[in-house]
Amino acid sequence: MLEYANLKALAVVVSEGGFDRAAKVLHITQSAVSQRIRQLEEKVGQSLLIRSNPVVATPTGKRLLRHYSQVQLLESELRSELDADDPNHPTTVRIAVNADSLATWFLPAIAGMFSRHAWLLELIVDDESYTHHLLKNGEAVGCVTTTENPMAGCSSEFLGTMEYLAVATPEFAARYFEWTKASDNTSAQITQAQLTKAPAVVFSTKDKMHEKYLAQYFQMLPGQWWQHSIPSSESFLEAINLSLGYGLVGHLQAKPLIDNGILIELTPQQRMRVPLYWQHWNIKAKQTTLVYRALAATAQHHLLQN
Repeated sequence: MLEYANLKALAVVVSEGGFDRAAKVLHITQSAVSQRIRQLEEKVGQSLLIRSNPVVATPTGKRLLRHYSQVQLLESELRSELDADDPNHPTTVRIAVNADSLATWFLPAIAGMFSRHAWLLELIVDDESYTHHLLKNGEAVGCVTTTENPMAGCSSEFLGTMEYLAVATPEFAARYFEWTKASDNTSAQITQAQLTKAPAVVFSTKDKMHEKYLAQYFQMLPGQWWQHSIPSSESFLEAINLSLGYGLVGHLQAKPLIDNGILIELTPQQRMRVPLYWQHWNIKAKQTTLVYRALAATAQHHLLQN
C-alpha cells in the first residue's frame, strides 16, 4: 500500500513546482517533504520527479498523481454522502476546458449543478487539442477535448461541433481584401497574395487551426503570413474587433457580431469544424456523470449536432 501522506507530498511538490514551496503549503520542513518523496520512490522502485526548475513529474510520477486525484475525488464524494451538510469539506472537481467553450456555453451548462451540490470548480484552460493531456496526467477528472478515442481507463462522449468562421471588421476587409458593402460574395475576393500581407490573429502558438485553414483552402505554408498571437479568448476577439487582424472565431461568438454589422465573414463557404468530446475517468464518481449530463444538455442547444 502507498502512504497517502507521501502521495499528497508528491502532488503538492509538482503543483507548487518545488520542495521549498511544497513544505510551506504542507506546514512541514523541506527535509520532511524530501523524505516522503524518497520513501515513495523506494516503494515503487523508480524516480518520480525530475529535479528541474520547476520540478516536474516523471511518467511514473504522473501515473501516481492520476491515482491520487482519483482517490481524492472518491473520498470527497464519500464525505459528502456521510455528511452532506458539512460546509468544511466541499468536493473540488478539476476540469480541463478550451478557452472558446469557457467563453460561451461551458459555464452556463454547469453553474446550476455546482451551486446545488455546493461543489468547488477548478478549471484548467488549454487548447482543445491539448486538454486530454491534463486528464492523462491526473491534473483533471474530465476534459472537453477534440480527441475522440478514449484514453486508457477513460470514456469519451460526443458533445457537438463548434464551427469557426473567418471574420474581420469591414474596415480591415476593405483595406486588405478590397471588400465593399456592395459585395455579395466576399470569399471570391480573398486570394493567397492578399493573405500573405493581411495580419492574422491567432489564439496561441499551440493553436494550429489557422494554419490548417490556410493550408486547406489556400495551400499556404507556415511562415507565408503575418500573425498576432493573443492567448486570451476575450482579448483575441477584441483584437479582431479593433481591426488588428482577421481571425477564426467560433460561431457562438461570431454570428451575433456579424448580424450586428460589427464583423463580416470573409469566406462563407470555407469554415473550420471542430468536434468536441467529454472524456473522463472510468471511476464510480457521480461528479463526472452529472457534469457530462449537464454539458450534453447545454451542448445540444448550442453546438452543432451533425
